[in-house]
Amino acid sequence: MSAPMSEHRTFQLTEAVASPLEGAPRQVRRQWSDEFKAQAVAKTMQPGPSVSAIARRIGVDPSQSFTWRRNARL
Repeated sequence: MSAPMSEHRTFQLTEAVASPLEGAPRQVRRQWSDEFKAQAVAKTMQPGPSVSAIARRIGVDPSQSFTWRRNARL
């Protein structure tokens, strides 16, 4: 059985604010042109390598490539 707890408890709240470390590289969102997206989607529609393999080859995350394909079908 555990010992009874005292009625007075104290808590400390710490606020954490995320900020980049000094000297850390700044991550910038990449903007892909509509032409690049169309070419990438066209490559993934052809028989051959998988969509993921093509995406890695052109420097795009595979999930992004699948999103472009889904949007192209709409």
